[in-house]
Amino acid sequence: VVSTQSTGALQATNNNAEEAKEWLLAQAAQHNWTKAEKLKERTTSQGLVGIYTTPHRISMVSLLCETDFVCRNSKFLNLLHQSLETVSEHGVSSVEHALALPISTDREPLGEAIISTVGSLGENIKLSGVYSTPKTPATGTYLHRRVESDIPGLQLGTIGVVVSCDVMPADPQPVNQISQHIAGSSDLNNLTAQPLLQDETVTVGQLCETHGFTVLDFCKLSVG
Repeated sequence: VVSTQSTGALQATNNNAEEAKEWLLAQAAQHNWTKAEKLKERTTSQGLVGIYTTPHRISMVSLLCETDFVCRNSKFLNLLHQSLETVSEHGVSSVEHALALPISTDREPLGEAIISTVGSLGENIKLSGVYSTPKTPATGTYLHRRVESDIPGLQLGTIGVVVSCDVMPADPQPVNQISQHIAGSSDLNNLTAQPLLQDETVTVGQLCETHGFTVLDFCKLSVG
């Protein structure tokens, strides 16, 4: 059975099969762009934060959508995984830069892969944050409201934190406490002076000093 679209493609290209294939792809891309343009102002209050760990890097992205239903969809999860692989491969921490990079599966830009997924799922989808840092023994991660993932190295949740320290204390619990503090705090200015959320009699800086480490860098990404 020949579809109406295929017939139209062959007619538009004088029955040239290769050109007809390209014509269909161009039409599909235009349809996706048109749909994405119509949806781009819609609120994206749902989504997931993913943390992806390789032997050499820890990367994190936040990918937003409109409904909880879509963020559990396999196409959305695949897009999140592709986003993380792209960010990890190139070591970028800029959304604009990440969107222009080719994804590893078929080399199309990540931004176009997002547009294609918008066209397929019919919801606004946004890459709202990216972060990547070299993996060291002194790098810790934390995810709030974890979501199960069967992809090796991939962790999912609604709030993600990556913390890089100069050294990891023998007991990593203080780093975990600071990661949780960052996840729960709405103001991350002057982090070391802040009372620890779990124990307000101690500041973050005092906790670091007691256990002999310094926080060098951190990033928090969240949904909503």
